[in-house]
Amino acid sequence: MKHSIKLITTFAAALFLVSTGSGVAPSVTSECPDDIEDIDHCPITGCGELGDAELNTAKNSEAVPPAEEISNMTLANIKSLAQPARWNTGLSRARLKAAGEGRAVRVMGFLLRVKPQGGESSNCELTGRAQTDVHLVLVNQPDDLEQESVSAEITPRVRQHQGHDPKWQFRNVNNIEGDFVRVTGWLMLDTKHIRQAHRLPGERLNKGLVRATNWEVHPVTKLEVCVKSIEACKANKPGAWENF
Repeated sequence: MKHSIKLITTFAAALFLVSTGSGVAPSVTSECPDDIEDIDHCPITGCGELGDAELNTAKNSEAVPPAEEISNMTLANIKSLAQPARWNTGLSRARLKAAGEGRAVRVMGFLLRVKPQGGESSNCELTGRAQTDVHLVLVNQPDDLEQESVSAEITPRVRQHQGHDPKWQFRNVNNIEGDFVRVTGWLMLDTKHIRQAHRLPGERLNKGLVRATNWEVHPVTKLEVCVKSIEACKANKPGAWENF
């Protein structure tokens, strides 16, 4: 069965090349083997039928950005970044990197909502909360709507391998919903939520999320909570921020 799926995926990639005229095969994942039980055994490219291995590699970074490389951005800065109208699964991300993907950033905002995520190809379709992402919905003002938001994602790899587990799991992060927070991490365009110009045979149409942009802070490598006034935190006064 797995051999058949691999052949189908290879055939689908070949058809994709014909339909797009590209000379480079899309980097897609195949079905997950049965023996992956936790994130430590999940490859950085992920797995799952027709997942985007290039996107998964970007999501699954465990690197912590050096302090001197971190740029401060506002939510408005992130919203203003250009994004393509269409994106095909498995494309090279070179032009996204040229546009800023992989840049180390720090951004402040109110944590409007915290959402547990389910299985996806980047996490080898694992579904336990210790093995999946936590989605942070960031807005400028507490009464802003979610469609005005920017997303940030806590990943299981950073959570476990940087010593944040289990504190950064949903059951705990959910307790700071509504707080003014500061997140540090890597800028990434979540192309999974941009419609494809050409779909691989059997591939579903990508669907957008309720938010202002598909640019995210993903993965989050540092999460801080404002423990003084908002003004003190925006001015970065000593003792204004506390690590979560």
